[in-house]
Amino acid sequence: MSTAILNGEGHLFPVRPALRFTTRFTRYGIGDKVFTGPNPPYGALISYYLKDKPDDKTAFKVQILDRAGKLVQEIEKPAKEKGLNRITWNLRFGGAEVRRPPSEEETAFTGPPRGPQVLPGTYTVKLTIGSRTFEERVEVRLDPTISVPLNDLQAQLDLALTLRDMQSAANTVLRFLDSIKDQLKHTQTTVKTLNKEPDKDLTKALEDYVKEVEALQDRIARRSEGLGIGGRVRVADQIGGLFFAIDGVNAAPTPYQRQYVSEIQPEFRLRMDEANKFIREKVPQWNEKLREWNAPTLTTRKPVEF
Repeated sequence: MSTAILNGEGHLFPVRPALRFTTRFTRYGIGDKVFTGPNPPYGALISYYLKDKPDDKTAFKVQILDRAGKLVQEIEKPAKEKGLNRITWNLRFGGAEVRRPPSEEETAFTGPPRGPQVLPGTYTVKLTIGSRTFEERVEVRLDPTISVPLNDLQAQLDLALTLRDMQSAANTVLRFLDSIKDQLKHTQTTVKTLNKEPDKDLTKALEDYVKEVEALQDRIARRSEGLGIGGRVRVADQIGGLFFAIDGVNAAPTPYQRQYVSEIQPEFRLRMDEANKFIREKVPQWNEKLREWNAPTLTTRKPVEF
């Protein structure tokens, strides 16, 4: 590195071309020893220098932008240590909103939430440190062993983005309903703790409220029950399964997959409308009743856009 780089606030180094390669099973030979080695990191390697470690008050972001300057992905928790740092962009759009943060075991097994793969082309890496920004271009190339028309990849991306956004809306609703259920259960515990003989009408209302929330959740997503999976597949599960089926290949969606999306969408809109009606009407009604009982009210949110 030059003296100018070392004396500057930060520096983003040129990014070498990244290969959107595909893994596959291949034939292997048999020798007298087994060789194994770590795979190279998948994606674009982004290297940058920081003169000092930014504090929590200093804006620090690493973003990927497309040719039009639109955000493709913001890298989550990028390294920001003093000196040299290197992170990897996975050549994907940002993932869907999640219902709950994945555990370390889930992340280790399936990886973090992921969005659709980007198309081959030129993108911009943007590093922000406080008021300073640094930019470098990165070229994404398609696996040379794959022969697929760009129009097919575009069709795949368009449908995958639609499904990702549907996933985000469904998970946002489910996360809100989880919060409402937790708040109700906390109120149940509080009422029982503070009163030897809790108001029977309040106790019954809280039980009914919890059941109503669970019924709404069960119409959106299949319930997880311990180590197994219980209940029939719901619209949120269908969206997730279809996203991974479409994202797992380098080809346009099949006619059946396109038809399946058109079949899912009416049910999705119905459940989102139902959830937003719950937010607009039911929660305020419950809060009014809870105030009458001098019980804690529920923290709510605006209707979910979809």
